[in-house]
Amino acid sequence: MVKKTLGALIFVSLFNSCETNDVPYTPMAQLNASQLTLSENDGGTVLLELSLDDVTTSNVTASLEFQGTAIQGVDYSVSSTEIIIPAGDTLARVSLFGINDEEIEGTEDIIIFFKLENAINIGQSTVSVILDDDDGQSLASLILNEILYDPFNSGLDGDANGDGVYVQNEDEFIELVNIGSASIDLSGYKVYDATALSSNSPRHEFPNGTILPAGGVYVLFGGGTPTGSFGGAQTSATTTGMMNLNNSGDVLTITNISDSVMIQLDITPFSDNPNESYTRSPDLIGELVQHTSASTLLFSPGTKSDGSSF
Repeated sequence: MVKKTLGALIFVSLFNSCETNDVPYTPMAQLNASQLTLSENDGGTVLLELSLDDVTTSNVTASLEFQGTAIQGVDYSVSSTEIIIPAGDTLARVSLFGINDEEIEGTEDIIIFFKLENAINIGQSTVSVILDDDDGQSLASLILNEILYDPFNSGLDGDANGDGVYVQNEDEFIELVNIGSASIDLSGYKVYDATALSSNSPRHEFPNGTILPAGGVYVLFGGGTPTGSFGGAQTSATTTGMMNLNNSGDVLTITNISDSVMIQLDITPFSDNPNESYTRSPDLIGELVQHTSASTLLFSPGTKSDGSSF
């Protein structure tokens, strides 16, 4: 009887010892901006939101550092340089405010770096916001962020539209982003290659009611049936079934409903056999580079170059 009692005591002691060595859970954190653009107009605001996947017993802090071409205190202000989620909560925010002035500065960027305490980052390493200058230009700004004129012809590596087959003309695409603070009505906009422009026969005409909201993304494929989420972007295939972009010696032209040129890109200076897209690096504000210079992907229609959402 004594041996049995002693064995039971030892078992209970070991079991309790294991319980006291449990490691507290470290929550997963993400930092996101409420929208892509910050208007310089009075009242322009973007929320920087820190979120956790679970509550924690300790405060979680994100210390913010601001870089980019926009200047803090001159072009914009921030309510705090720290975001603190109190123990027991899962969400906290700070605000960016645009500072209105009369200088014509063009589009500027704000890049937010952050350092976490008591949490592990599972999202992007930085957050970028476009500061939209309202002086001397329209608040609606359409940019070409990515173009694929030479899809890879190895198996399905070139299946950019996600329909399960590789077809050169169908998997070509252009990615348009509205970096302004107002919606753009794309109704009647036309897309040409050099041959189509010379004959005034657009490869695509956007139908009535095509609205691209502020921060919105539109991916136009040459043809096929675009299949996938594409980061939540609007997608379609051209009205003629191809964009017919040559690997060299071609020019992409996009005009508005009044036939004014909104975007024009001469493909000639770029590689004539890239087997991948060209994308802005950094997204939205950088120069066009071959996609594998920006990430391991060959293309990223509807998303940033690393595949994350805008």
